[in-house]
Amino acid sequence: MWTRTHCLWRSVGRLSRQLCTTSVSQARIFADRENQFAHGVLMDSLKPYQILRPRDTGWQDLPASEGFMRPQSDASPADLYADFQGLVRDCVRLELQVSDARYDAFARCYCEQMHRLTDEQLLGSLSALAELPTPESPKTHNYMELWNTMDIECCRRIERWSSEQLLLVSDAWYRLGLVRIGEYVWLALKKLGRRLRKLPPEQLVHAMFLCNLLRRTVFEMFDFELNLARCVDQMTLGELGVMAMGFFKTQTPIRNPELLAQIYQRLGSELDTVEDIALVALLKVLRYSSKLPQVEALKRLLVDLEPQVERVSLLTCLHMALLGCELQTCNDALVERILLRFEREVETARLKDMERICLVMALFNLKSTSGVERRLAERLPDLLRQRMEEILRHPRCFTNCLQFLTMRGVYDLELLGVALEPRFVQHAYRSGLPGREYFHLDGFVRLLGADEYQGALLSERQRQQMGRLYTQYMPERDGRFKLTSTDRILVEIRDAVSQLHRAVTFKHILPHYDRCDVVLCYDHRQRRAVPLDAEACQDYSGEILTRRHLLGESRAADDQLATVAIVVAGWNNVIREKDRFTGQMDMKLRQLRQLGHHPLVIYWHEWRELETSTDRQDFLRRRLSQVAKI
Repeated sequence: MWTRTHCLWRSVGRLSRQLCTTSVSQARIFADRENQFAHGVLMDSLKPYQILRPRDTGWQDLPASEGFMRPQSDASPADLYADFQGLVRDCVRLELQVSDARYDAFARCYCEQMHRLTDEQLLGSLSALAELPTPESPKTHNYMELWNTMDIECCRRIERWSSEQLLLVSDAWYRLGLVRIGEYVWLALKKLGRRLRKLPPEQLVHAMFLCNLLRRTVFEMFDFELNLARCVDQMTLGELGVMAMGFFKTQTPIRNPELLAQIYQRLGSELDTVEDIALVALLKVLRYSSKLPQVEALKRLLVDLEPQVERVSLLTCLHMALLGCELQTCNDALVERILLRFEREVETARLKDMERICLVMALFNLKSTSGVERRLAERLPDLLRQRMEEILRHPRCFTNCLQFLTMRGVYDLELLGVALEPRFVQHAYRSGLPGREYFHLDGFVRLLGADEYQGALLSERQRQQMGRLYTQYMPERDGRFKLTSTDRILVEIRDAVSQLHRAVTFKHILPHYDRCDVVLCYDHRQRRAVPLDAEACQDYSGEILTRRHLLGESRAADDQLATVAIVVAGWNNVIREKDRFTGQMDMKLRQLRQLGHHPLVIYWHEWRELETSTDRQDFLRRRLSQVAKI
C-alpha cells in the first residue's frame, strides 16, 4: 500500500508535464451524449423544427461527376456543386482524406467560387462536408479551407435569411461538429436574439440548443425565460430538458417563481417516463435556480424521486442527491437509498462522481439506520488509490474528496500526505494560492498532531496568505463592509456579551472556517472575563488559536480559565427541518472542543426572537453558565 500510494506523488512531476502538453481543442468537435439526446428531441418532435432530415440530403442521389479532377473556375455554380459532391463521394469510396494532394486544385477553386452558389447549394455543401472521412483536426489541409470559406459565406448571408433558414443552416454546422469554431452560429443567434420574445416554441428550443452548444450567453437570457413562461405548456418534458441544459450551461438561473413552480409540477407528474438526460438537466437547473420560496416544492419532488432510484442511472441518482444541497434540504430516505445504490456500484463511478457523493455525505451529515454512509466513506480511500490517472487529471476532485471525508471523521494518513506534498499542491494549483480545501486539509492534519501525522504541510507563508484571503472580515457597524444577517447577529451578540463581560472580541480561532466567532476568556477565581494575549493571536494570520495563543504560555494550563467561542448557526449551517448541523459546522464544533475551547452555539432564529436588550443579556447569561459555568 505504501509503495502504491507514494508512487502517485512521485509520478506527479513527470505525468503533470505530459498532461500539460496534451493538445486539447477548444471546440468540442464531436457531440457528446447530452447534445445527441437534445438533437434527438428535435428530430423526434412533431413540431416543425428546422433541422436536416434524411430527405434533406438529396445531393447523394445526384449523378456522379468527376469534374473535380479538372477544376474550371468558369464552370456554372450547378456544375461546381455537382463536382464537389463527386469529390465527397470519391473520398468516401476510396477512404481518402480531403487533404490528399489530388484534391488541392479543386478545393482551391471551389473556395474561390463559393460566393456564386445559391443558398441551397451552400447548405448542400455543408451537409456533404459532414460526410467526408473524419479528418485528424479541423485544421487539416483543404478541410479547413473549405469549412472556413463556407463559414464566411454563411455569415455574409445572415441578414437576408429568415429565422427558419438561420436555424436550418445552424443545424448543418452542428452536424459538421464545428459550431464553436466557426462564427456563423454565434452571429445567427445574435440576429435571432432581436426577436427572441416572439419566437414560436420550436424555434425557442432550437435556439437554446445552439446556446447550449456554444456554452456562453449570446444575448439577454432573460428573454428566453419570458418566452418559456409563455409557452411552457406547449413543450414536452424532453423539450423542457433541452431548455434546462441551455440555462445551466450558460450559468443562467431561472428567476420566475411561477415558471419554476410549473417545472416542478411537470417533472413530478411525469417522473415515471422522463428520460435520464432530461431528468438530470432539469434537476441541475432546479438546484441552480431554487431559493427559499421553492423549498416546499423541492421537498415534494424529493419524496416523489425516491421510487425512481432503481430505474435511473447512477449519475441521475447523484443529481437527485445533489438537488437539495443549495438549500440544505435533505430527504433522508432518498439519500440513504442513493447511497446504498452507490455502495453497490461505486467501482463504476468516475472520480468526479465520487467527489460529489462525498459532498452529499459531508453536507447532509446523515446518520442512517443502515449505516451505509459510514461503510461507503470507509471504502473510498482504497478506491481512490486505484484512480491514479484520474487523480492526476483532476487533482482537485481528489483533494475535495479527502476534505469531505474528514467531515465524516474518515481520513487516510498516506493520502493526506500525498495531497499536501508540495509537488502535488503545485500540480493541483499551477499558479496562485491553493484552494480552500487545502486550508481545511492542512488545518485538519495539524490538529491531528505530530504524533499521528508526520507528512507534508503547507508552508507558513501559504497559511498566512490563506488567512488574509479566505477568512472573512470581522464585522463592524462602521460601514466599511455590507453586513449579512449572520454578521449583524454576531455584532449584536458581541455587544450584548460586552455588557456582561467587557473583555470580549472577535477571533478566527479556526481560520480555515471563513467566519469569525465571539471569543471570551473567563477566570472562575476572579469571576470575570480576562483579556486575550494580543501578541500571540494576530488577526488574519492563518494561525490556529489554541488556549496558549488566547491566554499566553503561563495561563494556558490553568483549568480555572475557560475559553468560550460563541458560534452563530445561520440557516445555511443546519439541515432544514432536521435536528442536525451540516457536516462542516459539526466538524468545526468538534475541532473547537479538541483544542480545549467551549463552543456555545446560538441559532439565528432563537436570537431573533429576543426583542429587548434585557432578554438578550438574560439569554446569554443562562447559556454561558450552561457551557462553561460562567
